[in-house]
Amino acid sequence: MLMGAVGISGLLTVQIGAAASLSVSSQQITPYRTCTITATPSSTTAVIDAGVAQATPTTNLGTSATGSVSSAASANQRLYVRFDLTQCSPAVPSSATVRLATLRLYMSAVPAACRTIDIFRSTATWTEAAITWNNQPFGTTLNNPASGSRSGSFSVGTTAGCQNLAAGYVVGGTVTTDVAAFVSGTTNFGWMLRDDVEASATTRTTTFSAKNLGTLAQAPQLVITYT
Repeated sequence: MLMGAVGISGLLTVQIGAAASLSVSSQQITPYRTCTITATPSSTTAVIDAGVAQATPTTNLGTSATGSVSSAASANQRLYVRFDLTQCSPAVPSSATVRLATLRLYMSAVPAACRTIDIFRSTATWTEAAITWNNQPFGTTLNNPASGSRSGSFSVGTTAGCQNLAAGYVVGGTVTTDVAAFVSGTTNFGWMLRDDVEASATTRTTTFSAKNLGTLAQAPQLVITYT
């Protein structure tokens, strides 16, 4: 028989059968908090995103409804995104411990082959209205930075065994270490996403819904769980 009782002192006592009991102080239970930053409406400045395209190296794509990550001969594409953590309410204190931070992007077009998408923390500022392939923080060298310096990654594609097989919010975009750094004071310049192997002989493109699509059910999100 399982019985439980809460005393005035704030102790929860669980009795198992007649022989054993376990007391846990409610004051010892650390509450988890969650902040979700969502890129809506399309005019929000809490989230900025923009794609850059090698084929049109001086064109800004910051007002596009979609953003793509593409590996192709002379037509690679990358995606930049930044979330303003000060929009969390209540504010995430600098002393907080970030338990999990997940970048959630809605994939609207899936490549025919399984591709790995790398996530890199940007180390320089950029703006939604001005970023292009030529002036992007990571430069125009392909397959740069090296995959080994990525913050995280996830795989997409219709091939059996790939992590994300169909349209919808992707899973696997973990950026916990980066968000912990932002919370503790490191300047937040957001992230860049690129194909793990750029310049594929066969064009492989993954398309994501952007802020400017203005669709809540497909809006880019950052979900932070902390104590």
